[in-house]
Amino acid sequence: MFIHASADYVPARVVDNEYFSNLTGRPTEWFEKLTGIRERRRAAQGENANTMSIAAVENLVRDAPQLLEGVDLIIGASYTPWDTIGTIAHVVQKHFSIRDARALYVSTACSSFIDALEITWTYFQSGRASKALVIAVEHNSLYSRDADEKSGHLWGDGAAALLVSKEPGGQGVQIVDVRAIGRGDLGRGPEGIQMVPHQDGLVMLHGKDIFMHACREMVAAAHDILGRHGIALEDLKLMIPHQANKRIIDCVIEHLKVPPELAALTIQELGNTGCASVAITYHRYWERLQPGDTGVIVAFGGGYSAGAALLRRVRG
Repeated sequence: MFIHASADYVPARVVDNEYFSNLTGRPTEWFEKLTGIRERRRAAQGENANTMSIAAVENLVRDAPQLLEGVDLIIGASYTPWDTIGTIAHVVQKHFSIRDARALYVSTACSSFIDALEITWTYFQSGRASKALVIAVEHNSLYSRDADEKSGHLWGDGAAALLVSKEPGGQGVQIVDVRAIGRGDLGRGPEGIQMVPHQDGLVMLHGKDIFMHACREMVAAAHDILGRHGIALEDLKLMIPHQANKRIIDCVIEHLKVPPELAALTIQELGNTGCASVAITYHRYWERLQPGDTGVIVAFGGGYSAGAALLRRVRG
């Protein structure tokens, strides 16, 4: 399975730490020290998960509209949808007139993009699809409360779109393997983060438990997928971790014993963009991989769930 093209979209509105300092009375430096976040992007009035998904795909095809020819699978990944009936995938299908493609929506919190890739892999392996459009998007600010002292300052909005095919081409990045797993039986499981209608919106109830399991599970996911292919950690050239909190990323780096510069980071300027974070970060950093280089994406979702994708650039 190969990534032919990628693009992202982030809203124009920037919300910095001074905003949350004025809101909570905490020093501006506190937020960056705790999370690594300096600012985040927030959707404007009239923007939502559907419009941001369309914008990401428009950026994908801006110079090459023919990229969408032959797409027979569309997957939208998100936990903050605008509409759960007219889903991300269906709206994109309508907007770009992608006829006869399968269209579906998937959510496993912040690991949703990994699950979308694994579903794509399965469709390809079964012969039911050969060219997929995978969109990851989050509209966190629609569901979160800025005044929530536990997590209101974390959330950013954004989207990314990837064109994936069974055949090599385009960027020349091969998805060698992808694995996702449910971890709802661990720790506080489904209670860690909640987003229940008619209650308090997007809330992080058990941050310490999430932190602990995110570190453990992303490290375990990296070891598992690399071990299955006999790849040593020292052979990695790029690691794209879920951008939830810089301290979690630092913990993962420490336990994997890889150089800090190996980790691709977007959290400083984008905040936690949920399942879109690794897709956006991939788009911004994939060119670090030279032909023959290996990289890994790791993610953890509050539910719990985890996953990893093994990348190799096969051509320049």
